[in-house]
Amino acid sequence: MSLKVRIAQKIALFLLLFSVFEVKAAPADAPKPCNVIIFTADDMNGDSPGWMGNPLKPTPNLDAFASTAFRFVNHHVTVPICQPSRSALMTGRVPHRNGALGFNPIHVGVPTLVKMLKEKGYQTSVIDKFPHMMPESEFPWDTKGRQSGKNPPLFKKQVEEAIQTAKSSGKPLFLNANITDPHRPFPGSDSGKINTKKKAEGTDENQGRPLRVFKPDEIQVPSFLEDIPDVRREIAQYYTAVSRLDQTFQGAMEALRAADMEKNSIILFLSDHGMSMPFSKASVYRNGTWSPLLVRFPQMPAAKTMEEFVSSIDILPTVLDVLGMPHPQGLDGRSLLPLMKGEKQAGRDYVVTHVNTVSSGKSFPQRCIRNRDYSLHFHAWTNGQPIFRVEAMNGITFNALASAGKNNPAIQARVSQYQVGVPLALYDLTNDPDERKNLLNETRLELQLERLAGLLLDHMEKTNDPQTMNFKKALQARKAVQK
Repeated sequence: MSLKVRIAQKIALFLLLFSVFEVKAAPADAPKPCNVIIFTADDMNGDSPGWMGNPLKPTPNLDAFASTAFRFVNHHVTVPICQPSRSALMTGRVPHRNGALGFNPIHVGVPTLVKMLKEKGYQTSVIDKFPHMMPESEFPWDTKGRQSGKNPPLFKKQVEEAIQTAKSSGKPLFLNANITDPHRPFPGSDSGKINTKKKAEGTDENQGRPLRVFKPDEIQVPSFLEDIPDVRREIAQYYTAVSRLDQTFQGAMEALRAADMEKNSIILFLSDHGMSMPFSKASVYRNGTWSPLLVRFPQMPAAKTMEEFVSSIDILPTVLDVLGMPHPQGLDGRSLLPLMKGEKQAGRDYVVTHVNTVSSGKSFPQRCIRNRDYSLHFHAWTNGQPIFRVEAMNGITFNALASAGKNNPAIQARVSQYQVGVPLALYDLTNDPDERKNLLNETRLELQLERLAGLLLDHMEKTNDPQTMNFKKALQARKAVQK
């Protein structure tokens, strides 16, 4: 056989193989890539929505969505402070591993959900809170909506603009839609009153008017706070802000439906942390980190309530799994998709939360591990002085508690617990869900304490937590006192 014939045969064989394995363009009727929509509330407590049992039912639109979604009722954000909370969500890493201990950027080079989706051809859009996701190199938003998070009509308009931009580009949409209710200032408060003289669209003064205004005599004060008149008054303002949040969510969902994008979207809803009140925001107490999570995606199993303990660092790997995308190395979170498919995952009976640096720039390190029955707190900042000070102490409530404590020893003890604290505390959540009575030295709970301390220490060592040695010292100091 001549050389020319052999070459011709090889060429023919190559062309045959290429025709078999050729990657062909997707047909016009192929399924479109899923859009990804992540809604966040700003400073909303875990028990505020109607779907979480709130008898006031201030969130009918959110409740309707919840009925169609997976409801993770034991979800806790990794950090109960705005910027580090959002950094953890977008990186799938705990704060000391992504770099955002407080109001500072993540480390350059840490993978973010924004950057990964942009590299996969997504149009990336954000509404509000983007200054709390830095640096810009790791959060490459294509479009940004500004100052609409307390203005339902303007928020809806900005959602529509993000949708139209994605449609015009022919790309799927990743939208991080951040509603800035019920963050202070609350509607009706002195600093939250609408200035009717200023009509500049998008300014804080142009806040939307809430359709439902709560009065102090119709609300229920959360049990972790004291039911005194000034606290009741501010909680009523807070619930009015929660109601306006629901209006904003409704408008955004209407925009998705009108664009025929709702059914082909992964949609999540959570709060970045608890309400801006003592024993909530900026603390690892239960109400600081408790933020029930809603997850819905195309062709998912039947919606249901999920009681496993999960974390906001689990959201990034979950979204990637639903999209069929690989995970980057170095994640601390785990995908929730197996749980939603009915599978079991080890270690889902507890969750670990963190506080490091707060909005003032001061460091108040805290760690907590909690399960269904108990929580173990480690407060590294305590030194016997009432130094704890965070944004959640602004406004009416903390000052009202401090004033009432002058004549009420029980309230004064609660204020002292918050301001002074102790290095270690163990709480019985079955009998004390508001974490008021420290049972650290109860002999009957020694095994519970050892188990939680061991799990927390293991987590700290695996993630190279800078507070590991301080936690060990606190445990050793407790044992020395017992001897």
